[in-house]
Amino acid sequence: MNSHPPPTTDAAAVGRLLKIIYFVLFASVGVYWVVLETLAPNLEPRDPGLVKNILQGMGAALGAAVLYIRFSRIPAAIDPAASDPAPGLARLRMYYILCFALTEAIALYGFVLRFLGGAREEAAVFFLAAAGLFLACYPRLPASPTPHF
Repeated sequence: MNSHPPPTTDAAAVGRLLKIIYFVLFASVGVYWVVLETLAPNLEPRDPGLVKNILQGMGAALGAAVLYIRFSRIPAAIDPAASDPAPGLARLRMYYILCFALTEAIALYGFVLRFLGGAREEAAVFFLAAAGLFLACYPRLPASPTPHF
């Protein structure tokens, strides 16, 4: 018994879903910053030591992974010559959602760093990197080669 619905072949529906997820997650990065400034506006910066370096390294690795997925895997996800677009759309949806989730994690690393005593400027780098990656990962679907009836 298969309880999962079949993958959609409607590129417009996939595009709408991806844009909703995109805007919600992108907006949440801004919400994280507002919450951070509300909860810890005058938090005395202290050196978080090795944790800061670990978070920076993980953030850089995730940023590289997002760029690889966005500029290498996503363009190759859809085969325009394929007779059934469903597998390509499912792959495309997966790659975009993965990009969004990894980018969100980078902002959360900045959030954690600030609460652990990092300076506001150190946390801001993570938030700005997340915003830049979100802008690079705006969902763009390829034009449908054949009309759907």
